[in-house]
Amino acid sequence: RLELYQKFCRALIETGGAYYCFCTTDRLKQMRREQGHAKHQKTKYDRLCYGVPLEEAEERIKAGEPYVVRMLIPPGQTEFKDLIHGKVTFDHDSIDDQIIMKSDGFPTYHFANVVDDYMMKITHVIRGEEWLPSTPKHILLYKMFAMQPPTFAHLPLLLNSKGQKLSKRHGDVSVEEYRENGYLPEALLNGLALLGWNPPHRDDPNALVGDLNTFLKQEVLR
Repeated sequence: RLELYQKFCRALIETGGAYYCFCTTDRLKQMRREQGHAKHQKTKYDRLCYGVPLEEAEERIKAGEPYVVRMLIPPGQTEFKDLIHGKVTFDHDSIDDQIIMKSDGFPTYHFANVVDDYMMKITHVIRGEEWLPSTPKHILLYKMFAMQPPTFAHLPLLLNSKGQKLSKRHGDVSVEEYRENGYLPEALLNGLALLGWNPPHRDDPNALVGDLNTFLKQEVLR
């Protein structure tokens, strides 16, 4: 898929939605230090390379200078309806010019995620609420490509007894272990769904939870 990602990235650059950045690691560290000393200022890229003309950037690339590609965050706000959180608004002032293509020529998650979901015709994105702050970046990318963004639902995280996010690194049980120990898929599905949801008029506690639309339309605990 690498050629596909590069094709989409190039299109974004040509339409002004992204730009090449040649800043070195040392230069970025110095920038963050200086911004860190300034009060009430969020640390974010200062767009030094945004002013580099495309022709000059291409010459520098041909000469072998390392670079990344950053998306250009426009002024304004991104507003969307989340199926769990309702109306959500993000000011673009709080969003950094995200790197979408790394110096090794591979896309970052944010960029690949949007391209992949578009190519697979994904209509609903259901994920943990830790991804909620990244959603405006994804929606902006969809809009830059004149694509229809999917519907988003950001679910509260499943935590262990210590209040930590479930993780194999902390010894939490995997789906494979539940399967090997004889747990039925329906039991696991019901257990996960009911962790943050108490559907009304449910007389049989062993009955299978209804369809996805019913689940998302109910009051999921935040």
